[in-house]
Amino acid sequence: MLETIKNYSTFIDKANPLTKILLAAILFATVIFIHNPNVLFHLTILMLIALLCLSGVKIKYLVMLLIFIFISGFISSLYMIFYGEGTETLFRYGIIHITDESFVRGLHITMRGVILSLFGALVIFTTKITDVFYALMIQLKVKPKYAYSFMAAIRMVPIIVSEYFQLRQARKVRSALINKKHISGFKGLKSTIVTLLSQSIRRAYRLGIAMESKGFTDGSRTYYHRTTFSKHDLYLLLMIAAAIFAAVQLGAVISPFESTDAR
Repeated sequence: MLETIKNYSTFIDKANPLTKILLAAILFATVIFIHNPNVLFHLTILMLIALLCLSGVKIKYLVMLLIFIFISGFISSLYMIFYGEGTETLFRYGIIHITDESFVRGLHITMRGVILSLFGALVIFTTKITDVFYALMIQLKVKPKYAYSFMAAIRMVPIIVSEYFQLRQARKVRSALINKKHISGFKGLKSTIVTLLSQSIRRAYRLGIAMESKGFTDGSRTYYHRTTFSKHDLYLLLMIAAAIFAAVQLGAVISPFESTDAR
């Protein structure tokens, strides 16, 4: 699916998925402990540039995603903007009291969420889900039965979704022959869940039989496709470190916010 929305690949595509997950955790901890909104402002811009240049995704998909990310991030901070504490009032109407301090705190929360969302999108667009499970099995020594179980479950999600829409279309075609009480309300929901669950159980049973017939065991395995740590992981690590360092330096020179501590 990723191949259909991507124009090109970058070095991040070749980095180990575990490195990306580890850097996401480090970035999360770093953003949580940065209280200067000027630093977060520049880090947001740098993460945006990284997503636009290094994801390789077609621009129209990125635009739709960015609109959703920024709107969601701003909505999540409205409670802090509308009802935060402060001394310099910007707007007051009823219980809504927007102050300069609450507005900065709200934008501070927005930028935290946006930074993590942008890097998360970059990781998703440059990582195949199969590579994640291979890395777990090869580098972290996770048992294959657990890794392959999760991999099979994720692969079945699109199938379940398509079956749900097929079931809806079939009910529309036969709607004249079926009483509405059986296809709407709680009874309709229950019949839909039971149908999808029974089909999933049959599919899981067939998958188990197929794996057993191919000699799948929990013992040692060899892998046609192997994941390793390489120079691309170092490049990604240096990129994130450079982005954080540059944001700190730019925040001290170019300060769009007067406040340097949004706590």
